[in-house]
Amino acid sequence: MKRKSKVYGVILSFTLALTLTTPLSNAQAAKTSADYPYAEEIAALQPGTTPEEVIQSAKQLAKQENVKTEAILKQFHQEITADKAEGDKIAKKSYSTMGGSSGSKKLPKSSKGNIYYTNSYTAYYNHGHVGMYSAADKIVESVPGDGVRQIAYNARDVEDNSIVQSVSVTSSQKTAAADWAVSKVGDAYSFNFINNRNTGHDGAKNCSKLLWSAFLLKAGIDIDSNGGAGVYPRDITSSSYTTTIATIN
Repeated sequence: MKRKSKVYGVILSFTLALTLTTPLSNAQAAKTSADYPYAEEIAALQPGTTPEEVIQSAKQLAKQENVKTEAILKQFHQEITADKAEGDKIAKKSYSTMGGSSGSKKLPKSSKGNIYYTNSYTAYYNHGHVGMYSAADKIVESVPGDGVRQIAYNARDVEDNSIVQSVSVTSSQKTAAADWAVSKVGDAYSFNFINNRNTGHDGAKNCSKLLWSAFLLKAGIDIDSNGGAGVYPRDITSSSYTTTIATIN
């Protein structure tokens, strides 16, 4: 009997070891992914990111705020779908893609530290695009491919009804914000809009993060109108700190 029990013990130990080292089945892996609703839809609306990256971003923020990951994913989803709904109201058949310059209008000259907005269509909806005047005849912006760049104002094609805005800070603060943005030329582009308030000011950044960081760090103001986890281009244009001074048509 002792010999038989010993054999059974060996078999049990082997079976347990095999169970612990065997990879998850496809069904188990799929179930794990399904534990995080909204991730796939968010990633689809934010090209350049994967559901796994969205989930990781949500986990990091959830840890900071001591809430569940699912709650953060729900917040991300609410914000990006609300932005999509706003973009759908003014959507057209052809917009600039991913911050590109395919519009039919040219930017005018403007004062250093002023900003501009153009409609920009990507990922199934018009998410918009923003940049800043780094001089009367130059702009600084972040676009896919180039990342943060500085170009001549008239090298930037924009859509009809684009706007130029002034930011309600002192001239010296505008200058400091613009100079900070220029100092970031060469930084890579980030496709992460849903949580860009909570990422670092250095390194990869998208168009709205570039402007938001510049004015937060150098003028001490938050130009994100709704204070959500993500700063979207239209959050900046609807800020109480920004005023439209020119419409391009």
